[in-house]
Amino acid sequence: MLLNKCKTGLRPTLLVDSVKLNNELGTRVLIASETFQHTGSFKFRAAYNVALSSSAPHLVTASSGNFGQALAYACQLTGKKCTVVMPETSTKSKIEAVEGFGGEIRLVDVGVKSRGEWLLDVLIELGTEVESVSPYDDERVIEGNSTLADELVNYKDDFDSVIVPIGGGGLSAGLIEGFKRNGVDVKVFGAEPKLGNDAAQSLNKGEIVSNEKEPATIADGARTLSVGKHNFPILKSGLTEILEVEEDEIVAAMRLLFMQANLKCEPTGALSLAALMANKERFEHKKPLVIVSGGNVDAAQYAKLIATD
Repeated sequence: MLLNKCKTGLRPTLLVDSVKLNNELGTRVLIASETFQHTGSFKFRAAYNVALSSSAPHLVTASSGNFGQALAYACQLTGKKCTVVMPETSTKSKIEAVEGFGGEIRLVDVGVKSRGEWLLDVLIELGTEVESVSPYDDERVIEGNSTLADELVNYKDDFDSVIVPIGGGGLSAGLIEGFKRNGVDVKVFGAEPKLGNDAAQSLNKGEIVSNEKEPATIADGARTLSVGKHNFPILKSGLTEILEVEEDEIVAAMRLLFMQANLKCEPTGALSLAALMANKERFEHKKPLVIVSGGNVDAAQYAKLIATD
């Protein structure tokens, strides 16, 4: 089974139970950090499963960086070519990481047209023997991400709810499916930037709602136009709620993770803790687990964000 082969190539998630962080928050919280996964985020789980599953010799994707570098490395491991369409605004560290793993980059202006439209142009240019891969709207992506739940179920007595960053919905859908597959009943909350709250709108309306353009949130992993078509039915039935987060709350969560848990994370990765901090009363006397989805952040940007006056 390809999923089992995928699992053997993964690093286990890091579980952090920080006394300092718990004291600061006034409640106990367990952290599952994917910052030490291959390529620095959960995206490798999905990318590796896709690369193992695909028969195409050349995979192409559009990404702000995390899935791009994950797919580039997965392609390197499986002997495939990889091309990544990235916004010009992508952080330097993520651009360099994709190149470092052997991926070819096409930088594009998403103010002119969406990264998806740019991707179509690149696919036409490259011609045959290429496969387009969505970072989130793909059953193989959901399946790969579900491996995180397979790990977390071993600690099911230590948490009763999970808060997970949500952009396109690939990770949250994977967690829901993974918990279901393992027979674990747990409440899953999505954490989304208020500047790009299409997932929350979609859940409230009962159908997919799209942003008109990429949201200008610092959480670049959540700058999606909408949740995926494969993901939405899973999210609709499996998410308890989506908690919306302000930009300054994201920064505060990044700073707290660094100061009190000795953990570096990117803005998107901090969404889950930010959602908890903004809704502490919802999780009083509960056992929440927050997913820190990745740690790939430009050093200069990170230093600026976590700096205190």
